Amino acid sequence: MKKKFIAVIFLFIIIISLFSDNIRGEVKNIIFIETEKLETNFKLFDLTGINIKQNSFIEGIELTLNIPDELARYRDSFMLNIYYKLSSLPDESLKSYRGSLLLSKIIPVSKKMFISIPMTLSGNTDLIPGSVVTKQLNKIDFPLILSISPVMKGIPNSVLSSVFSLDIIPVLSSQGILELNITGSENKHTIILDGKQLSHKEEYILEEGIHQLVIKSDNFEEISQSFVITRGSRTTLNLVLKQLLPTVIFEAPLGSEIILDGEKITSTSNRAFEISPGEHVVRIKLGDYSLSKKFTIVAEKKYKISLFLDILIHEN
Repeated sequence: MKKKFIAVIFLFIIIISLFSDNIRGEVKNIIFIETEKLETNFKLFDLTGINIKQNSFIEGIELTLNIPDELARYRDSFMLNIYYKLSSLPDESLKSYRGSLLLSKIIPVSKKMFISIPMTLSGNTDLIPGSVVTKQLNKIDFPLILSISPVMKGIPNSVLSSVFSLDIIPVLSSQGILELNITGSENKHTIILDGKQLSHKEEYILEEGIHQLVIKSDNFEEISQSFVITRGSRTTLNLVLKQLLPTVIFEAPLGSEIILDGEKITSTSNRAFEISPGEHVVRIKLGDYSLSKKFTIVAEKKYKISLFLDILIHEN
């Protein structure tokens, strides 16, 4: 029984070894890719960690390795290795990892080396001639570890201390995120984006470009706003709905003076005035004639206050 158990453990170790590699070294840089180009420097034997956000719009990664001039004399002497599906997240305190080998390539005798890591079928379509293309990765395959080491002996210490620089450029999808924060109403409004009604959500994934947003409600002022979505980025709109106030229109003979709550109102012809809910007093004066009246305003209603003077003739 004991021999069988040992055999199973040994077989398990062999299987792990077949599908992963030992990675030894010290992590000098941990790069977190978002939307912008990043740069980092490292030396031989240093490990560089590369990670991305799981909810990002990255469809691929373009790496440009800038090769020091000192290495030009040592053809086929240095190996670039990139690993994925790591056993642990890159950490400066760790000296050993296990991972799957994504790329193992002799560094060419040139000033630059281009590596393309696709993450979708549509990513990395505009490649630089001579680029090395890896197999397609998923976001769950990250983070990566990159390292360069010599493959031959007799290389002088001056060359071993050479510094590499690495440019990391994300290939972004044509979409971005709209974060919509609406206050002043508990979903008692309609959201219309580019002419189409949407359900209520905090985030929307949209194509890059200019969009038109309209917020409609029976009880609030309509909002119409244009905004721009940038690929791979988040656009935040903070909108406050302003409640519609009741309105009142005054109708009175020409030359009348209208006083509302002690303040004179001018230019009343066909004009609607916003008025707060509650009790108010209106006084209308026409020559020596004056009439006052209290009235109560209810929210979301429209009112018309009229004064008509007429002569009544009664026949006996």
